Amino acid sequence: MCEFVSWVEHEDKLYYLTANLLNTKEGRDLKKFLGTAYAEDIKGHGAIEHYFGIKGKHCECTDFSSPNNFPAEIVKAMKSGAFRGIGIPDESQVLTKKAYADYKFKRAPLYADYESKLAPLDADYKSKRAPLYADYESKLATLDADYLSKRDSLYADYLSKRAPLYADYLSKRDSLDADYASKLADLFWDIFMDKKNRAMAWK
Repeated sequence: MCEFVSWVEHEDKLYYLTANLLNTKEGRDLKKFLGTAYAEDIKGHGAIEHYFGIKGKHCECTDFSSPNNFPAEIVKAMKSGAFRGIGIPDESQVLTKKAYADYKFKRAPLYADYESKLAPLDADYKSKRAPLYADYESKLATLDADYLSKRDSLYADYLSKRAPLYADYLSKRDSLDADYASKLADLFWDIFMDKKNRAMAWK
């Protein structure tokens, strides 16, 4: 799995995605191409190569303790906020202690909101799943000598009935997860874009 920041080296040039590129027709096409995996895959080499139509050397670095760990072009892009909507670095390494504390403080209500919205989704899914499983268990208890074959048939029936419930639950949870991740990322970049909030190395 690719991590943030990822880039591709091809013919002595660096290729990486930025917020501006994602706001183009090609960026919207890429979002459709990635589908439900968009939030995770947008930061990866596959997305970069698909967007630019290239194949190259896959590069990535997750050590944000020093800008020297990255090509100067990547550092410049990061300082300009170009990676908003793609990923965020290790907040504790790029923000001052004060800014990092402020970020965590502001992050808390976002997570609380996410949890409050996730709880009824979980409860709804579990409540709908429960009678299906109870029905399966009650039928299982009545099986006779053909236990194994009948058990497998019952379990397959239970899984087929559960499948659409789980698919519906996943689609709602994925949407909720994406919304939370987006708000969290926006919060980070809003703080990071103020130079005074950056760790000394990233000024």
